Amino acid sequence: MVRKPVVAGSFYPADSSDLSSTIDQYLSRVDVELEGEIFGVVSPHAGYSYSAQTAAFAYKTLKDKQLVILLGPSHRYYVKGFSVYDKGEWETPLGRVKIDGAFVSKLKSHSELIVNEPEAHSQEHSLEVQLPFLQKVLKDFKIVPIVFNSDQPSLLKLIADALSEELKDKENWVIVASSDLYHGYSYSKTKEVTDKVNKYISGFDYEGLLEYDRDLRQSGVCAACGCSAIAVLMQVMENLGIGGVKLLESTSSGDVTGDKSGYVVGYGAWIFLRNELKKTESKRSESAFDFNLTKEDKEELLTIARKTVSEYVKNKKIPDFEVESEVLREKCGAFVTLKKKNGTLRGCIGHIVAEKPLFLVIRDMAIAAATQDYRFPPVASSEINDIEIEISVLTPMQRVNNVDEIKVGRDGLLIKRGYMSGLLLPQVPVEQGWDKATFLEHLCYKAGLSADAWKSSELWKFQAIVFSEN
Repeated sequence: MVRKPVVAGSFYPADSSDLSSTIDQYLSRVDVELEGEIFGVVSPHAGYSYSAQTAAFAYKTLKDKQLVILLGPSHRYYVKGFSVYDKGEWETPLGRVKIDGAFVSKLKSHSELIVNEPEAHSQEHSLEVQLPFLQKVLKDFKIVPIVFNSDQPSLLKLIADALSEELKDKENWVIVASSDLYHGYSYSKTKEVTDKVNKYISGFDYEGLLEYDRDLRQSGVCAACGCSAIAVLMQVMENLGIGGVKLLESTSSGDVTGDKSGYVVGYGAWIFLRNELKKTESKRSESAFDFNLTKEDKEELLTIARKTVSEYVKNKKIPDFEVESEVLREKCGAFVTLKKKNGTLRGCIGHIVAEKPLFLVIRDMAIAAATQDYRFPPVASSEINDIEIEISVLTPMQRVNNVDEIKVGRDGLLIKRGYMSGLLLPQVPVEQGWDKATFLEHLCYKAGLSADAWKSSELWKFQAIVFSEN
């Protein structure tokens, strides 16, 4: 089976020499110096004259990859689950690239929703336009093309977990998420949307990105037409501990054509790399948790959380906040916990990587705790006054070499095994009356592991500044 090109001559040159020289020109205008191996790329998929110069920033960073997972939206055919092209080759004017059939077969075994629907690929351009760039920067590689439509977090987690499981022991691979950004009639809105998308991507807040895109679509525009592909990429990166992300370039069709009064589409190029997370963790683990929260700081964070929950639950709006305290602008991990007044848990979600300012983490996690904790239905307007808020600001993670280091009541714990992980805050074992052994067992259960999995898994400890409204 050979999947022939369908947009050669329209989205990009149909002549092989013309196409080759065109891509060479785009790449020659890019100078990117990075340390670390690239595992993920977000690249636009418009016609080359509009978006290829932006795409070139991402592709200039790639080398020595043998497997490329291509993720993109299905523009012309509705896919119930995920359509993966499972055998044969894909052709462009630059030649043919083989499908990694063995990888596809393993991937499909994870779910009946991962299937081959050839109609979803036959006229789709979102993945095809990525291939000529890959053919120019890589040699002897295979591809796994996947397109889908769903933006439901549970479905996207399914494919993300399946990819994570199959990639965790492999080398020399990269995931390319194909997506343009804002589509609409406001040039000024394009930059605003790109900036917000970048904040969600940089913060690994894929659920926030999906919700932002849904909100925009209600007004007839979008944040990213491949928003779900980006969300899956982000989840795989998070699952596999690849936490570095950089926006290399962003622009729009209005910038390219000079026409800023008509229909405008935004473009962005991001890369995900592993060593940036390692550097960040190393730097923070060597330093003390070198700030304290004053009474005023704590009160301001609780006010931010309270106003955010109220505004979002009632009006679906994310409020903006300005803070003067330098401490609240420090990058920290934190959790927001919602409890009923009788002490019953009502929601708890946090962000453990220190990637964005504390006051923004609290705002975003307040929304997540109220609406995205899978254990509970979303908080209703009628409940807001009956809910108390607790905040836990985390210290940097420290690797546990011996469980004797762990002190119940002082340390929170994070367990990692492959793409599975679980975290419990320091106050949890105290509230539940657990000893250390029970604490470790429940930590394993939280990660979906057996009770004694901590003996052969990564353990990390941390402390927390915990405070609440009561």
